[in-house]
Amino acid sequence: MKTVFTCFSLLLATFSLAQRNSISTTSKWGQQIFLSDVNGQAFVNIYDGINGTVYDQTAYQLAKITLKDGRVYNDVKTRINLLEHEVNFIASNGQEGFLGKGMAAEIAYEDNNLSEAKIFQCGFPPIDNQNRISFYQILLNGKASLLKSVYKSIQERNNDLSGERFKEFATYENLYLLKEGTMTRIKKDKSSLLALFQDKKEAIAKYIEDQKLNLKNEAHLKALVQYYNTL
Repeated sequence: MKTVFTCFSLLLATFSLAQRNSISTTSKWGQQIFLSDVNGQAFVNIYDGINGTVYDQTAYQLAKITLKDGRVYNDVKTRINLLEHEVNFIASNGQEGFLGKGMAAEIAYEDNNLSEAKIFQCGFPPIDNQNRISFYQILLNGKASLLKSVYKSIQERNNDLSGERFKEFATYENLYLLKEGTMTRIKKDKSSLLALFQDKKEAIAKYIEDQKLNLKNEAHLKALVQYYNTL
C-alpha cells in the first residue's frame, strides 16, 4: 500500500511540474504549442524604461507559425522581437511566452485588411549584421527575391532640455536581393541596380525609363524586381 501511494505521489508531482512548464497557444482549431515541446520560455519584460518598442508591431496579431522542424501552428497571437529575433506569443491561458532564436522558420500574419499576407522568414545567407536567425519580410519571391530587413538597436541619447540620458529603440531598414543564392544589399540608384541585373541590363534600363521609376520608392523597386522575374 505504501509503495502504491509513493508511486501515485510521484506521478502527481510530475504532472504538476509539467502543467507549470507548458504554455499552449490560442487556436480555434484546437492546436497547441507547448514550451516544453519547442524549448520555449515564459516571457519576462527586460525593456522597462526604454522608449519605443522592440517589436515589429506594438499589438499581438494572429499568425501562422512554422517551426524549423516543420511543425505548423495556426491562429497564434504573435509578434517578433526585432532586437533578439525571437518570437513572442500569447497562450490560451493569457500568459506570454517566447520561442528562442532560430526556433521559428516563418511567421505569416493573418490580416484580412492586407491584399497580401505579411510574411517573415529567416535562414538566409549571412550578410552585414544579419545571420541565419535574422528575420526578413518577404516582399517578393521568385528567381530574384526582394527581402526587407527591419532590425532594432538600443541607443543612448541626451535630453536637450534636461540634459538627462535616456535609452530608446532605433529602427533600421534595408532592402536585399536574393539572386542565385547570393544576398546583396540594394543601393537605390540606377547604376547599382543595373549591375545587380547585369544579365538583363538593357531591358531593365528601358523599363526604368519607360515606367519613370523612383528607385528610392519601395513599391517601384518591387515592380522592377517583379518585371525582371518575367524576363
